[in-house]
Amino acid sequence: MLQSIWRKLKSERGQALIEFAFVFPILLVFLLTLVDFGIALDRREVIQHAVREAARQGAVGASVSAIEDAAIDQSQGSFTAADIDVCYVDGPGGSPDFGRAGSFVRVSGEYTYEFAVGKEFLDFFGIGAPGISMTPHADARLETSVTGAAEC
Repeated sequence: MLQSIWRKLKSERGQALIEFAFVFPILLVFLLTLVDFGIALDRREVIQHAVREAARQGAVGASVSAIEDAAIDQSQGSFTAADIDVCYVDGPGGSPDFGRAGSFVRVSGEYTYEFAVGKEFLDFFGIGAPGISMTPHADARLETSVTGAAEC
């Protein structure tokens, strides 16, 4: 009888549970970081699409405010008007033909993705969550002339 009690006391049945309790938070943070990177890549694709569509609007002669509105609409809330820059590039041959048919409109944006994983923990220590700065741009050839074009 004493031997069976001794065996029960030496049992290692809870060892796996304790090891899991130590390893699980590390695995969870790793998994959530992968998901966060996936969301960051999605944001990058969305804002690149937004500036590309805005440049297409500019190619057909839309005004600067219409180009900015197109970028904001396509960005799914990532851009504001302050984040968008619209300017015009020289035409072929290097002649200063800003805004004339054959020159180019350039739309660029600026966005910083802030990671969500560990944000509260890092903020508690005054470090701040890391972020990824994204600056997509797109050029499109003007099909019609635009008045009041600003040089890049």
